Amino acid sequence: MINDIVVVGTSWIERSYQVPLPWPKILGLTKVWGHSGVTIDAQCEYILDNYKPGQLILWNLTHWNQSDPKGDGTYIFPYEWGPKDRWGKLTRELWFKKFTTSNWLKKTSAMWVKSVIETIGNQNFLIYPIYRPSLVDHKWLDYSCISDFHIGDLRKEHGDGKGHCNQEGHSRIAMHIAADVNEKWGIQLELNRDIEHLDLSGK
Repeated sequence: MINDIVVVGTSWIERSYQVPLPWPKILGLTKVWGHSGVTIDAQCEYILDNYKPGQLILWNLTHWNQSDPKGDGTYIFPYEWGPKDRWGKLTRELWFKKFTTSNWLKKTSAMWVKSVIETIGNQNFLIYPIYRPSLVDHKWLDYSCISDFHIGDLRKEHGDGKGHCNQEGHSRIAMHIAADVNEKWGIQLELNRDIEHLDLSGK
């Protein structure tokens, strides 16, 4: 049954110096897709294009205030994004302050998420927002598959200093998700034993 689980995520599923075992790896999940900067519409497109009957999806829902205007992975954020930012300050300000609004971005994101849930089925998802504010309470998204567990909340006590969780934070995310998977789908996920040999202090 574990082979039926697909993870759709963001940079929160990627390895780093401080997090050699991100939460999917801790849970032994190998069907993993996602990357830094990915937008909600890109996540939705991936799910709709690649879903196979019988699969169960763990979805780290990225934030709604990110865009992919060209639809080719040239993401634009409302803030500077380092060397991967191909747009620049002027374009960011035009896009987020002149051409779009927070309400429009949130509305379109909610539409995309709703279309995916309706197509694939509420019973086949466990969806975890990362940051607040999120789409959890949107009036169009009254689905039991959307959790109020925001994985980004763990940064407060288990942050890596760069906007993500440290290894201890990922371990806690893994335990929470494992419990949800067992409760909803009756699948027992075992923690990767390699976690026992890591320093979880985040130092």
